[in-house]
Amino acid sequence: MSKFKKKLEKYHITNILDNSEEYQYMSNQKSFCCDGSLGWKPRTDVFENNEQLIIILELSFVESKNIEIEYNEEFIAVRGYRNESEFLPKSHFYKMEIDFGPFEKIINLPFKVDFKSLEKVYEKGFFIIKIKKM
Repeated sequence: MSKFKKKLEKYHITNILDNSEEYQYMSNQKSFCCDGSLGWKPRTDVFENNEQLIIILELSFVESKNIEIEYNEEFIAVRGYRNESEFLPKSHFYKMEIDFGPFEKIINLPFKVDFKSLEKVYEKGFFIIKIKKM
């Protein structure tokens, strides 16, 4: 069982994966596809320069060990989870806009890329993926 599926169990949403036709989970291929209704969606920039496709996801307070990447010729999926903030004591909140729990972002690839060149770095709350164009 993947780390991602274990975290989903923590949030009591594995039944969605197992019982819904909208979701497809293939544990033998470590593949997960979703219609967009699972968890929260990090803000994302996707752009290119002369040599590379660059993807930047805003993932502040997400530990790098909690981020997974899956890819094929058509898309890159970035998923993981953000733990509920331990530095915020449970109290009376007036506003809560920061999402916690599982997330997934699927980025459709606009052209062919060389996955052997994939570079990823996590710094200052941003997860950056760089891949050379083919």
